Amino acid sequence: MSNTTPQTSVLVISSLVASSQVGGRVTNQVLNAASIRPVFVPTVVLGRHPGLGAPGGGPAPTDLMASTLDGVKANGVLDRADAIFTGYFHNPDQVRLAAGLIAETRAQRPECLVMVDPIIGDGAADGGDDGLYVSAETARAIRDELIPLASVITPNRFELAWLSRSEIKTSEDAVKAARGLAPVVLCTSAPAALNEVSVICVTPDDAFSAYMPRIDPAPYGTGDVFAASALVERLSGARWRDAAARGMARISHVLDETRLAGDARDLLLTAQTLQTPLRAPALRRVGAQRPAWVMGLDGCKAGWAAVMVDLNGIEAPRRAVFEQFRDAYDWGAQVIAVDMPIGFEAAPSDPPGRACERLARQRLGPRRSSIFPSPLRIALSASDYEHANQLNRAAGGPGLSKQAYHLFAKIREIDDVMTPDLSRGVVFETHPELTFAELSGEPAVHRKKTREGREERLALLVAQGLPEALFEPHPFKAGLCAPDDLVDAGLCVVTAMRIAGGEALRLPEDPPEDGQGLLMALHA
Repeated sequence: MSNTTPQTSVLVISSLVASSQVGGRVTNQVLNAASIRPVFVPTVVLGRHPGLGAPGGGPAPTDLMASTLDGVKANGVLDRADAIFTGYFHNPDQVRLAAGLIAETRAQRPECLVMVDPIIGDGAADGGDDGLYVSAETARAIRDELIPLASVITPNRFELAWLSRSEIKTSEDAVKAARGLAPVVLCTSAPAALNEVSVICVTPDDAFSAYMPRIDPAPYGTGDVFAASALVERLSGARWRDAAARGMARISHVLDETRLAGDARDLLLTAQTLQTPLRAPALRRVGAQRPAWVMGLDGCKAGWAAVMVDLNGIEAPRRAVFEQFRDAYDWGAQVIAVDMPIGFEAAPSDPPGRACERLARQRLGPRRSSIFPSPLRIALSASDYEHANQLNRAAGGPGLSKQAYHLFAKIREIDDVMTPDLSRGVVFETHPELTFAELSGEPAVHRKKTREGREERLALLVAQGLPEALFEPHPFKAGLCAPDDLVDAGLCVVTAMRIAGGEALRLPEDPPEDGQGLLMALHA
């Protein structure tokens, strides 16, 4: 699971069950394992899960809970919290207290993420009341007063059916039911094959599902692990669909470890089970009929190293080497992210160099030298290094390094294909080191050609959902396509995925055009 900074904090409003791994106790453990600070306000204090018998304890009185929330607010928690998480409520008055606090916070800080886990019941997903294990009044308060304030909700299949007043038999039913309930819906126990369980991530314009083997009976608390894990991943920068897939991977790992420990009643939640890096299951677009490919490209001796990913999950990721950029472009990917400059200044700027390169170097620190200064456009017409250097200097630019000149042939391949429209919607400039730094939170520690450098970059690619078998063992002759070329292409395709999902960093945010109308921007 990805760690965030210790300053990240979440207000948690949910149940406290002293001797069972459920509710707010689980949420706090997952957050703490990711170095996220939970601020916990309990709605009930119970001795054990009610499914095991008389739980003991009882609900927090309304005036006590209101006073507690006032103290939290007075201590400045809501001025700093990165997210608010709500889980179990005992009565509608508690729901209204939480809703009022969230509404006030969102009015002052609209960016504050609000995750609502509508813990109201389980059973047949027919939209009826039979599966409710809270009062109908409490369930209605969650539906009518709390969910409209949510950024994301995490219902199970029954809860989604009840909240939407619809029966859910298929994945398509789940997507239809989720639309309009909240900006993002992560539905657990969604429709799946006989021996599988699935989670569906529904956003306003897309829907993805991920699957894992069914385990019956599952211990109490699996939904709590999923919701908290997905929240951690989102706070660490993951797309919601990836956060959902990684949340499912965390559940699978915790259940495996719990089974090995021999106690099927209580989840085994330790630092190891909550922090072990995991490979997320593949995602599939719900209702997808054909592949939707994106491509990452990096120059190599034989031409272009390429990694392709089908966003719909119908086809497995692929790798290839193309002789010419046009061959890669003609392959038909919807988005191409390439490690090569696109768009060139006609005359030196002040300060010198393309803005995208200056900004990227600032982010890369010790890896800043991996971004070569781009030539002025006139230098691209030169047929040898001396002439290129002369033209660049004559136009007012600096001298060119031989490393930069050696890129000219590949730069011209792209430039011959590019149009203003392509630079805005299909072909995008990226840089693998910038992508690594953006996703990991800091530049790579080791150089990419070292064993340690390869390992840290492969670990990031696997964490982003790419199979290690794409890269290891290296499938091409090193003299034609070096191992680091293919890994760089993998980092480029991760950027392409982020561009397609509308989540990529763009430097600068409002990029300039060159004299050909091409955007000069770096993406990660």
